[in-house]
Amino acid sequence: MVLERGDTPTLHQLREPSELMQPGRLGALKQTRLSFVRLLMSRMVDEQWEISVNRTEIDEQGVGRVVYRVDAPSRRFSFGVFSRTSSKGENTDRIIATEWDLWAFLCEGEATPELMDDQFEQLPHVMDGRADTDILLWTRANRSARFFGHVVDSLAAGHQPDIEHLAQGGYLMRSSGYYGNGLNGTKMFQAVDSDHPLGFPYAAQMLGAYMLRVFGYDLAEQMAQSRSEDAVALDREIRRYMGTGNSSGVGIIMYVINHPRQINAWLRAREIALARVKATEPTADDLDRFSEVLARAVQWFEEDESDTGPYFISKNTIARGLDRIEHKAESLATQRGLAGDDPSTDGESLWARLCAWAESELETETQETLHSLLLDVHPEACEGLEASLRTTERSDLTPDMSVSELRALLSSSYQWALDVDMSRPGARRFFWYRSVENEEPRLGIRGEHDYEEYSRPVDIAHQVQQLAADLSEWDGDDTVAAFLFEHPDHRYIIERAQHVGELPYAEIRGNPVDADFVPLYFISCLKSFWGISKTHPKSMGWVRGTFFQGAPTREEVAAGEGGYWVHPPTPDPAERWRDD
Repeated sequence: MVLERGDTPTLHQLREPSELMQPGRLGALKQTRLSFVRLLMSRMVDEQWEISVNRTEIDEQGVGRVVYRVDAPSRRFSFGVFSRTSSKGENTDRIIATEWDLWAFLCEGEATPELMDDQFEQLPHVMDGRADTDILLWTRANRSARFFGHVVDSLAAGHQPDIEHLAQGGYLMRSSGYYGNGLNGTKMFQAVDSDHPLGFPYAAQMLGAYMLRVFGYDLAEQMAQSRSEDAVALDREIRRYMGTGNSSGVGIIMYVINHPRQINAWLRAREIALARVKATEPTADDLDRFSEVLARAVQWFEEDESDTGPYFISKNTIARGLDRIEHKAESLATQRGLAGDDPSTDGESLWARLCAWAESELETETQETLHSLLLDVHPEACEGLEASLRTTERSDLTPDMSVSELRALLSSSYQWALDVDMSRPGARRFFWYRSVENEEPRLGIRGEHDYEEYSRPVDIAHQVQQLAADLSEWDGDDTVAAFLFEHPDHRYIIERAQHVGELPYAEIRGNPVDADFVPLYFISCLKSFWGISKTHPKSMGWVRGTFFQGAPTREEVAAGEGGYWVHPPTPDPAERWRDD
């Protein structure tokens, strides 16, 4: 189906769950215009949010307090920061770490001196401290050991930092935790109205990440100025290029499994947007725009020298694949021209044919990069979808459902689970549990660790198979209530099946207890929703990445100057130092 220019984009064809919901495919997803970082940045620029320092008490070592004001048109927020210098080697990114370079909170309204004093006492106890009812978010962060000191030393010496060195990570501050949505007494997301400036998922967390970026620049400049009268300010282009670092591990794996309705909503929104693009025949201007964003992405991937490990393809491989995409797009455009501007002889748009070619010729990550870029060429494809990102995970058991209806539901929606061979060696090697010592989910080996009794219900395929086996012994007219009276251990999987079974993108078609399970895929999937870029794995279950790399500075936000900031090129050192 091809749409003419000016027609309202309609649904073309969503990808089948059997294709999209494979762990490897989900791990290949990239940020899009519907990722939460980009939604927030778009709103901030459109509404020209103003960020200013309200109060500051920072000494030459970077120790002290700062309060920022964030003024949106309809609401004021405050970001309170407690900056310190942690012991050398103690500021790890572990959730159980007690040494951090800063603690901070985001609240509605003013962060009064009294509130700052209270949170100064509470924030260090992130596991059991209490937040005020107006607080949206707690976060902790560390200065980058590789980059922050280098920036301060360079600015104090009167010149700009080595941009090639900074480009290896792309951040000054790095956080691995944003605590909100009721944790520690913070405001529940459901208590935030949909028309609230932060009324879409993870908006508060994204604003917290942006404010860490702002504070990192301010702190580095202030420390440099305290050291030398010859200190210079950080160059504007370098400010734009640097973001906020993030480190995520296996602790977030269970989120992807435990929030199937959210995963379905987020995936469905991006699939609808992609389907709209595939149903749109590009104009000459669209093709020119595609060439621009493609060239920018090629350069960005070529400049990224981070190690991707054995589970992801190299950045250079993606760059080469994008080069091939450009040549293929030019070929398809030429063919269309020779056909007298006939969009297609088979009713498919140029974009649809380009995507089909990529799916047969290129690696999964390159395909998903193409999809992301196409949404940048056609931002109108994302219109009206932001509201659908907000959903609820509330569910209720349907006790009067008949056993035959439940069997039919399993056959129609969980055939993939029934087909998993749970009898093969290694199919149930692992189990997931919540560690008391580490205070987050961990992976245990079945038969070797003595806390298997605390395992979490993440083995969806195994549970479905056990449920199907027990259901086979019951009459079809019996009710779920009667069945559960005899088999109460099946309540979780029955309620889950009734709740999300018919949602196409709710269940990941993998086995997270299998010996071959790769946690990185689930972590990378979640990072694509957040909008983290420059991701690279440090191990099979630990991924680093960057928020807001290339995003507008606070001065540009206030002026309404956004522009296309994704995949930023590394600033030219010669240009950066031209006035030094």
